[in-house]
Amino acid sequence: MDTNTEGRRYFLGMDVGSTTVKMVVVDTKNDEILWQDYQRHETKQPEKCLEFLKRIHADLPAVNSENTRAFITGSGGKNVGRHIGAKFVQEVNAVCLAVEKLYPQAGSVIELGGQDAKIIVFKEDPETGRKKKIPSMNDKCAGGTGAVIDKINAKLRIPSDELCEQGYNGVKLHHVAGKCGVFAETDINSLQKQGIPNDELMASLFEAIVGQNLSVLTRGHTLRPHVLLLGGPNCYVRGMREAWEENIPLIWKEREFPLPEGVDPKSLIKVPDNAQYFAAIGAVEYGYDEDDDVGFYTGYNDLEYYLNVGRLDEKKGTGKGLIDNQEEFQAFIKKYTKEPFIPATFHPGQVVEGFIGLDGGSTSTKGVLLDKDKNILVKAYQLSKGNPIEDTKDIFENLKEQVGMQGATLKVLGVGTTGYAKDVLKDVLGADAAIVETVAHTESALHFYDDVDVICDVGGQDIKIMILNNGKVKDFKLNTQCSAGNGYFLQSTANDFGVQVEDYADTAFKAESMPEFGYGCAVFMQSDIVDFQRQGWQKEEIMAGLANVLPKNIWLYVSQIPNLSKLGTKFILQGGTQHNLAAVKAQVDFIESRYRGKDETPNVIVHDHCGESGAIGAGIEAARLWHNGRETTFIGLEEINDISYKSTTNEGTRCYFCKNKCLRTFIDVKINKPQVEEQVQAQVEPKIEEKKFKSKVPLETGAKRLIVGNSCEKGLVEDVNDMRVIKKGLDAKLEASPNLVEESANDVFKSFKPDIVADNIPKVLLTSGVKERASKMAARSEIRIGMPRVLNMFSLTPVFTGYFESLGIPFKNFVFSDFTSEKMYKEGAKRGSIDPCFPSKVAIPHVHNLLYEKNKRKPMDIIFFPMIDNFPTPLTGTEDCRACPTVTTTPEAVKAAFIKEGDIFKDKGIKFLDTFVNIAEKGLFSKQMYEQFKDILGLSWKENNRAIEAGYESLEKYESSMRRKARALIDQLEKENRFGIVLLGRTYHNDPGINHEIMVEFQKLGYPVFTQECLPLDADILEKVFGDDVKKGIITDPMDIADVWKNSYSENTNRKVWGAKYTARHPNLIALELSNFKCGHDAPIYTVIEEIVENSGTPYFNFKDLDENKPSGSIKIRVETIHYFLKRYREDMLNEQVAKDDIQEKLKEYRLELEKKVLLEDFHTPAQTNGKVLSQQTATIGEPV
Repeated sequence: MDTNTEGRRYFLGMDVGSTTVKMVVVDTKNDEILWQDYQRHETKQPEKCLEFLKRIHADLPAVNSENTRAFITGSGGKNVGRHIGAKFVQEVNAVCLAVEKLYPQAGSVIELGGQDAKIIVFKEDPETGRKKKIPSMNDKCAGGTGAVIDKINAKLRIPSDELCEQGYNGVKLHHVAGKCGVFAETDINSLQKQGIPNDELMASLFEAIVGQNLSVLTRGHTLRPHVLLLGGPNCYVRGMREAWEENIPLIWKEREFPLPEGVDPKSLIKVPDNAQYFAAIGAVEYGYDEDDDVGFYTGYNDLEYYLNVGRLDEKKGTGKGLIDNQEEFQAFIKKYTKEPFIPATFHPGQVVEGFIGLDGGSTSTKGVLLDKDKNILVKAYQLSKGNPIEDTKDIFENLKEQVGMQGATLKVLGVGTTGYAKDVLKDVLGADAAIVETVAHTESALHFYDDVDVICDVGGQDIKIMILNNGKVKDFKLNTQCSAGNGYFLQSTANDFGVQVEDYADTAFKAESMPEFGYGCAVFMQSDIVDFQRQGWQKEEIMAGLANVLPKNIWLYVSQIPNLSKLGTKFILQGGTQHNLAAVKAQVDFIESRYRGKDETPNVIVHDHCGESGAIGAGIEAARLWHNGRETTFIGLEEINDISYKSTTNEGTRCYFCKNKCLRTFIDVKINKPQVEEQVQAQVEPKIEEKKFKSKVPLETGAKRLIVGNSCEKGLVEDVNDMRVIKKGLDAKLEASPNLVEESANDVFKSFKPDIVADNIPKVLLTSGVKERASKMAARSEIRIGMPRVLNMFSLTPVFTGYFESLGIPFKNFVFSDFTSEKMYKEGAKRGSIDPCFPSKVAIPHVHNLLYEKNKRKPMDIIFFPMIDNFPTPLTGTEDCRACPTVTTTPEAVKAAFIKEGDIFKDKGIKFLDTFVNIAEKGLFSKQMYEQFKDILGLSWKENNRAIEAGYESLEKYESSMRRKARALIDQLEKENRFGIVLLGRTYHNDPGINHEIMVEFQKLGYPVFTQECLPLDADILEKVFGDDVKKGIITDPMDIADVWKNSYSENTNRKVWGAKYTARHPNLIALELSNFKCGHDAPIYTVIEEIVENSGTPYFNFKDLDENKPSGSIKIRVETIHYFLKRYREDMLNEQVAKDDIQEKLKEYRLELEKKVLLEDFHTPAQTNGKVLSQQTATIGEPV
């Protein structure tokens, strides 16, 4: 190609990215790169560009505005380009042009940028023979990009040169979430606290990033060799390259993708020369095809003027800062500036008795000392050093010193713990209570403030919102899938700007105007920071803007409660973030803005001890136990100083008692005093000399072993005999509290033994047609049919198995995919081309499981995954009984994923049938099944109809069986005055991999668990639950939902609404709503379900954002919180019943006294008046009291 352009010899190619600037100068006469550089811009995009341009002019005097054209790409390209005359080029186009020029043999490109990731697959068009490009970029989330590596690396403090040499090959890997950068950091934090070395942490992060991009950005396409790795992370970080080289060939192998013979697949994946400059070079290539008058370089003077003057003008008129006016600001400062805490004073020789509360948080540890009246005497705080035991020793020493320095002596009456480390600290310290954070914060707020409606706790990495009614928690919100809105982001941003977190507010209040951040993902807000800096916003203005968006993240993004006025008027703000008055100002303004035009005005209060509120709640719990007569189990102040411990995490600590094979951490704690050692040994190992079990990690004499990092109870011990004891106890507990969710998930895939209704095989084969049919009928017993355990198959599988069995296909010939698991999802998700809700998305891995696991053991003939449009309903008065359209069409999307690049089903000799069926319409359903299977099974119309009836009968048997179990269980609950939990969800929430085994956690706590579908329909119980509503004319019959939900088109939605009504009206049932992230059908009924339950006065709980990421820590907190509040709710109910019984007993005694009195009066009254007097007294006694 003739690249010489008349008059404009030099081309500038610029790539202004989110974290770096790349620039090249090309001499078009010989297509030679004369100058190039790549540098981080440290959030100063235009400044770095100006620096580069000045250097180019100095290094290449021939380059000037008369003979140069400029072409620019990247996130900051448009803004910089308009000041130097550069033509903007879209990034994908630029990269593709560079690839086509420099590496025409390339089949795929993977580019990792600072805050974006892109994958481009080149495929040959079969009609034209030309390559067509299929690009894909991240959209709503910056997980899986270079920003995540930077974020984690900053935390681990690995020098840049060491990071570049971090390897992947041969390094042990651990689970790290790849979907979200913030949750990746949370996983890294957890692993780091277990003692996992940095090289394993980074290798695990590389694995997560690769897995995320391969499963999302490939959109189901197979990467073609050669694969080019572009962008800074791929270019400079060895471990990233090795992770790609390891994972991509695995996909080629699984999909049997043809590769050149005798070539190592890893050699087909490479980082080309100048990999970091491809976009900049591509921008130049783009310029060759543009008209001569496009992209005239105008020099850098205009850019320099913009930096010094112009961008400041752009900010004018953008609005105010956090301060509206000085008078209002001074009023705010007066109200919300807290007086410094003054510790209590003691006199020499005084014995100070009190309770210690500890909050072992994710970023800091807090401690308080309370007196017997729960007043705060002293408190202590320190940033976490990474080990909760060490942090706690420091806190105790601090508290003890504050008392001892005045000549007094501290006597601890009790200790309570909370925070993520609460259980470990309880075991080590012998604490009296370990309570979940939500409870601790609630107890603290209610101790100091009356009539609280809302508690908002914003911590370092989490948000907790407790909503109260009459002093009782009726609902609570926790961030689970995203940590946007936490205080750690404000702190890290301040650090980036060189501002101490204590000075955040003073800095932010200086801003007279501030940029408007979009609320949501913390990684994208980081991108906004870069963009605003590019526009010239100063640090104080950006910090003000971040503070201003905090309440939007809390209330609109995380908790999704836009209508705050419905919650009440008294808000208590807690958590360490509330020390930041800029954050408080933004929250107060936001809350007050939601009440404008209302009759009420909110009262927003910052807890006097907002940073220590959790520790206070733990101390209050310890005090409560002591006042109830419980003696403390605390080991003692002196013993704490003598605690030594050793943490071990290696293959010797791995648990093999279940399939998870958790890598546990052993914490061996020892108190270095002879007499204490003897006590500990007597308690922990009373017969140690007789014990036959020998640990792989020897336990020092006198030490106590704590085991953490286990995902289930079995991992709490090492000896298999001890494990069996634990399992036996757990099994007994599970048996006492049946889990009908689990039973439903298992039973729906069992045989209900329908009668054989098939025609007899013709014996007289007069025609070829009869002969062919007889052959197909005879082959039925050998046909193997695979079905995925997904979506509405969790309620309707008996229809299909009953149909097939009745036609002579043995049940043993049905092959079901495994239940959803992380392993299954990881192995099969890479074929997905769209990103729907998790239950739909996981259908591809299920079919992958059938194809590559089940079929390998014994080949299948058919995979049957019907598109279910509607299904039978027991409800009345609804508009329709349709399935979710996304769910209905999922089988078609699954089929497309496996035939996109060659028909995998055909290659394996399997027919994939995604029959469209309307099960609610028997006649139509019968026709649909006949048309699909008449030629496959040799069906007659009549036997097809009989088989359809058999299918419906199997479904009825399954449903009746589950309802009988539920009825017996409800009768037992009523008799024992216990609670059961009803899962309000969709049928596929019965899948343990979809519900993340949340229901099992409640079962372990002693709660039987129901599905909404199994709630009994017996006339007597329906009369008990819905009788009053029917009599009042609110509903026409017990199965009517028209009183609460008019848009009743979706069957699963309708059943969920009905289940909520049923649960709310039964005193022994508690509602727990489950919903998936991106569920469009659930979103409109969130408020409906909540109001149905709450209007009955019963508690309402939910998990509304389930997806493929299982946030185990957050789930544990939520389950523990719900358990605590249900215990309190039951106590209140029992106390209320006791009070009612007491009143009845007193009324009975009073009646007996009156009757006795009447009898005495009758004895002393003349006979002629006895009847009259007695009848009057009796009438009085009989009147209502």
